[in-house]
Amino acid sequence: MSEYESFGVARWHNYVMEHGPGLEEFWQMHLCAARRVLFILGKGFDPRMCLALRSLMNAGSTAKHDIIAIEFEEGASSPSKAYQPLVQENWVELEGLAAGKASLSTKLLRMWSDDGRRIGSRGAAGLFGSLHDFDGYTDVILDISSLPRGIYFPLIAKILYILDEGETDGQNKPNFYVVVAENPILDSQIQDEGIDDTATYVYPFGGGLEMEATAGHPKVWIPVLGERQATQLGRIYDLISPDEIAPLLPSPSVNPRRSDDLLLEYRELLFERFRVEPGNFIFASERNPFEVYRQIRRAVLHYRDALHPLGGCKAVISALSTKLLSVGALLVAYELKQAKLDVGIAHVECQGYTMGAKEKESSPKTPSEVFGLWLWGECYEP
Repeated sequence: MSEYESFGVARWHNYVMEHGPGLEEFWQMHLCAARRVLFILGKGFDPRMCLALRSLMNAGSTAKHDIIAIEFEEGASSPSKAYQPLVQENWVELEGLAAGKASLSTKLLRMWSDDGRRIGSRGAAGLFGSLHDFDGYTDVILDISSLPRGIYFPLIAKILYILDEGETDGQNKPNFYVVVAENPILDSQIQDEGIDDTATYVYPFGGGLEMEATAGHPKVWIPVLGERQATQLGRIYDLISPDEIAPLLPSPSVNPRRSDDLLLEYRELLFERFRVEPGNFIFASERNPFEVYRQIRRAVLHYRDALHPLGGCKAVISALSTKLLSVGALLVAYELKQAKLDVGIAHVECQGYTMGAKEKESSPKTPSEVFGLWLWGECYEP
């Protein structure tokens, strides 16, 4: 038995993931008339906003559906305000998909407090407070296609926590799925605008990392690399001051050269400033978040065991890549945090997002594929 296996069986070692036509077949078989579905998504400008719901509706599901759209109150200065016409186009499509098939409502999420503090992540964790929010539902589906990382990370974690810890009063807990319209090319074209001067830890991942009692423990940083994130990487490095760095590269990937291109893009930063050892790189499939989860989990537990004579280690994960890869990173942090390990997620927030005219014209033509990940429920029961 290896060191990382001695920690126990990985929570998501058996998993269910479907995509494309296979996902539509799954919805058709699983979501029959006896089911009641809560579908949650973000109201945004991303052209993929309605793709997952359209896939669900095209599957001919006969379940009863309720849809909640998370509406962002970003402030008048947000660069995303420039894309209100795209938001409205997506909303009209959403209304059309829901018409006669589902109820549609919104939840407002404030991104800033009255005194100028960021409250989006904490607010996202508070959108759902207990199992009573899911009363009567057999299935809860969270679509992260048009949600930013600082929102869907705490939202996924909170729903998992509610399902893990909530009292049922005799009722069955619902299944929980995360769906995303994956498109690495489009993800690389939507850029952060107004990047914060300093990095922070995403709520609720970071509370134990700054405790004085463990201040001397080595810090291991695992950044999941994506394009055009040099500024963010530098600011996260300054926040953590890591003792070891083990970057994760997407391989295999749709673009066979993507890992090579990322190494070229960050060559100076990784090898000259961060002093990353070539043997420290981790590789995981761009299209399998559960492999990302396994590889990062293995790395964290390996470092924990190797550094045990020094008191163990603190692990920090940063997801700076596509949403499928990012979900894999989140699952590691959630599982190990629940097991009382010091694991955090470091992130750099921004004022909003931009998508140039060229990208707006090409993005609808760029093929996107909908992935569905079953994270909690019947398929994991013994």
